[in-house]
Amino acid sequence: MRGLGDHLSIGERIAFYRNRRGYTQEVLAGLVGHSTDWLAKVERGRRKPPRIDKLSELARVLRVPLGDLIGQPSLLEDEKQQDDV
Repeated sequence: MRGLGDHLSIGERIAFYRNRRGYTQEVLAGLVGHSTDWLAKVERGRRKPPRIDKLSELARVLRVPLGDLIGQPSLLEDEKQQDDV
C-alpha cells in the first residue's frame, strides 16, 4: 500500500490489511490478545493508536512491514534497493 494510502490513519490501515487478509475484527483481536471492541475503536480512531509493541504484533499477524502499518514514508530509492536484493 506504499504511496497509495498515505492519508489513512493507523486504524484505517489496520482495517485495510485486516480485510485484505480476510480476518474479522473478532479473529484479529483474538490473535493479538484484545477484545473486538478494542480493535473496532482503534480502527475507527475512537481510541489512541496502539503502542509500538502492539503495532508490531499487529503487523506480524497481518504479515505486513511495520512501516506500512504506521504509514512510514519511503523513498523510491529504498524500494528500488529492496527489489534489487
